[in-house]
Amino acid sequence: MRRKIYLLLFALVISFGASAQYLEYQLGLKGSLGMDWIGKIEDEVTSKDKGFCYKFGLTGIYYFKESYGIISGFNIIGGKFAYKIKATDEDGLSTETKNNFQNTYVQIPVLLKMRTDAFANKFRVFGEVGYGFDILVDGIYKIDDKKAQSPYRDVCSSFILHLGFEIDVLNRSTLQFAIAYDNIFTNMLKSDYNKLTMNNLGLEIGFLF
Repeated sequence: MRRKIYLLLFALVISFGASAQYLEYQLGLKGSLGMDWIGKIEDEVTSKDKGFCYKFGLTGIYYFKESYGIISGFNIIGGKFAYKIKATDEDGLSTETKNNFQNTYVQIPVLLKMRTDAFANKFRVFGEVGYGFDILVDGIYKIDDKKAQSPYRDVCSSFILHLGFEIDVLNRSTLQFAIAYDNIFTNMLKSDYNKLTMNNLGLEIGFLF
């Protein structure tokens, strides 16, 4: 019995040693620029304007297999967009107001990274998918260019999807290029009657050490 236990422990050590060659940590910087737009809002909206968004931050990756890793870190996300609402008063007169939104979040992502084997020992195609926990840092809300009380919730949740490729440079460093999609799918507003969600789409560049 003891011999079987020793053999099992030995097999586990050998198995861990064989897989340990794939374990790797990387830290780096990422940033993206792009556009954002409204996903869903429960109001009588007559028009929606696409806006400008950006994201930058620190990222860390732990590869538990050569082609699979877990990503976390933190990002600063900023966005700006607007829409118009048509309203009718008691006299039946219609008016249109423009709602302008500008917000900044700190995002804590948890992503699964999947990548192909290396082509020519340098290039890989990868995808990243997961969840983002968004904490409001600053929010500006204007109605017809007049500042109004902030309607934002303090926290939101995001679905994150990245598709791109990476290049090995400077021995162990990596340069990344990706199309980055970020969808705040929970209600950004404090209101229980109106719901506002947002989409971000940008080109992301990263450098991992």
